[in-house]
Amino acid sequence: MLKMRAVITLLVLLLSMCVSQTRSTQTEVHTESQSTGAAAAAADVSTQLDVSAELRELRDMVVELRVTLRFTQDDLRNTKDLLNKIESENYAQDRELTAVKTEMMNLIKYNLEQDSELIAVKTEMVNLIKDNLAQEAELTAVKTRLAASETEVVNLREEAAAQTADLRSVTERLGATETDMDHVKKDTAAQHTDLTTMNTEVMNLKMELSASETEVEKLKMEHAEQDSELTAVKTRLAATETEVVNLEKQIREKPKVAFSAGLTNSGFIEAGSTELNLVFTKTITNVGQAYSNTTGFFTAPVRGVYYFRFTVMDGLNSRYMHIKMFKNAKQVMWLDNYDTDGYAYLSSGVTLQLEVGDVINTRIPEGSRLYDTSDNYSTFSGFLLFVL
Repeated sequence: MLKMRAVITLLVLLLSMCVSQTRSTQTEVHTESQSTGAAAAAADVSTQLDVSAELRELRDMVVELRVTLRFTQDDLRNTKDLLNKIESENYAQDRELTAVKTEMMNLIKYNLEQDSELIAVKTEMVNLIKDNLAQEAELTAVKTRLAASETEVVNLREEAAAQTADLRSVTERLGATETDMDHVKKDTAAQHTDLTTMNTEVMNLKMELSASETEVEKLKMEHAEQDSELTAVKTRLAATETEVVNLEKQIREKPKVAFSAGLTNSGFIEAGSTELNLVFTKTITNVGQAYSNTTGFFTAPVRGVYYFRFTVMDGLNSRYMHIKMFKNAKQVMWLDNYDTDGYAYLSSGVTLQLEVGDVINTRIPEGSRLYDTSDNYSTFSGFLLFVL
């Protein structure tokens, strides 16, 4: 359009120059005619013929100038018609450009609205990421108390990373859209093509925005499920901690009873004509003080189940060795062994339910003997399994 206006201006200037030249020529002719008339009045008759010839030449020049002026006027009319046509086309282009600008402004306004919606989605996703980070911190604390929650924490972190990647992708696509908008504003020569491209990109953004909203709703549901699972984990953890506290309390309050004692350092111990109550005099362990190394009796301090075990030795030479165990003077077991070639052992154990005050002791029958030294060949042991 600027080029067309420059051409029109140039044509107008040329036309003005032509008119000015024509007028100048006519003025010169008129001036020369007057000069010639004045000279004719002063000159002689001989020069009149030359003046007439010059006048004829001047008339011919005026005729030629008139013809040139006529052509110039025709060119001017054609130029004016062309100028009017160009102005009409320019007016139509201006109207079309105005419509394109209006459409571009509407599209920019719509894109700004989408930007606002996308910013809202970003804000919501940032809030979700913050909530997710808070849940990760809380799950990390729970992980130290319950090993099973570590897998849930890892899943949450992976989902948060996926959300961050999706958000970064949406931001990059938005930047590309804004760049395309800048190109549309700068390049008016390809307006229709750019508008088509932008409409396509706007539809893609709508689809991406809808997908983002769907993903946000899905994330909300997943976070709600994770909150429920976390609440359940906390409940189970609280129950477990309560149970651990109760068990620790029971362990602390449970009576601790255990003993072990050696028989003697004197070698052989023999029974006479009657049974001999065995007193294991060398106390090795006596937790709870339930065993007496002066009487050889174990007295149950609490009602429960106890385990007792003994190992005894004798130097056999074609003879028997015996041992008996009694509960409240009632025989529980009687073991014996016969050997002819040296030292031999008897060993056994038994689990007994005892009431408070029940008594356990061991004996050897008349004529029997046992052997022990500081090496503790013969021992008697027992401990509380659990309280009833």
